[in-house]
Amino acid sequence: MAKVISNVTFRGTIGGITFYKASDQELAREKGDSGITSKQFAENPIFNRIKLHGFEFGRCSRKSRYFRMLVKSFFDRAKDVSFAGRVNQLLFEIIEEDLSNPIGSRLIENGLTSPYLSEILLGFEGNRLRPMTKVCRVPVSFDWDTMVLQPFSLHLTQDLEWPDVDANLVEFQLGFANWDSAANSFETSYSNVIQVAREAVVIDLSFEIAPLPEHDLWLAFLFIGFSNKVRRKVKPLARKWNTVTVVGMKR
Repeated sequence: MAKVISNVTFRGTIGGITFYKASDQELAREKGDSGITSKQFAENPIFNRIKLHGFEFGRCSRKSRYFRMLVKSFFDRAKDVSFAGRVNQLLFEIIEEDLSNPIGSRLIENGLTSPYLSEILLGFEGNRLRPMTKVCRVPVSFDWDTMVLQPFSLHLTQDLEWPDVDANLVEFQLGFANWDSAANSFETSYSNVIQVAREAVVIDLSFEIAPLPEHDLWLAFLFIGFSNKVRRKVKPLARKWNTVTVVGMKR
């Protein structure tokens, strides 16, 4: 790697040398030689494990499209640029729990029967920049027996971490998804929206929930979104300030 000392700024690649800027420096880097041809990669058995993992990553990538649709309206309002890749990684963690098939043939459906599934799924965030633990100062979970979110009550200024921008309105909503990974299908149901102004008061999170008829794998998501209200106009904040998290799971 070399520094470029010139009155002219270069960008792009010339003759195998790439010019770019990093850390306020003008740098030049020569394209390296991998030393491995596609034919060698295909025929050398030393790369078999890499190829088998590649098959499974592809399987997870195809399945991840359905996971990202489970509560799409929430994810559209609370996600970061790493979201799609993190869903792929989440599903790969699940596929690794398939102990009945060899690497390369493992299935997400088998991984979903793992006794450690709750450890993998619970707490998954749509927006890594604003995880639930950073937005809500008290632990959050969903009780499937009572169908009630815990905690049931929140102090709006003491228990919530409001964004460092103009925000005087917050909304809470639960989303429920029944995910059938094997059939690549799902059903989604949403609760009522609880929207309240920023005040030093305690509110009850009393949600009206319509239960899903099917039961393959139930997941509960909590969305917390912030807005700024001026007179009758409400302007939602950018999605980087909101959060959505898996707070409940039931098989």
